[in-house]
Amino acid sequence: MCMQPTNSCILDCNPGPLSFVVGDWDDAVSFYAAVPCSKGLAVINQGNVIKICRTASSARKYIEKHQKRRK
Repeated sequence: MCMQPTNSCILDCNPGPLSFVVGDWDDAVSFYAAVPCSKGLAVINQGNVIKICRTASSARKYIEKHQKRRK
């Protein structure tokens, strides 16, 4: 059984930036997550915070650049 993240802030009136994931859930190298932190979204890869971005669009752009750089 594969565990999937839930939207736990669905009833919060001011949820802030929403988290998202990119890549295959079972492959740790190509899996990225952007989770809310104090100043925006923390981009996580292989269990390490690699960057803190202000917006979701900047986090997506950074993940795309980081994926191209790893190849």
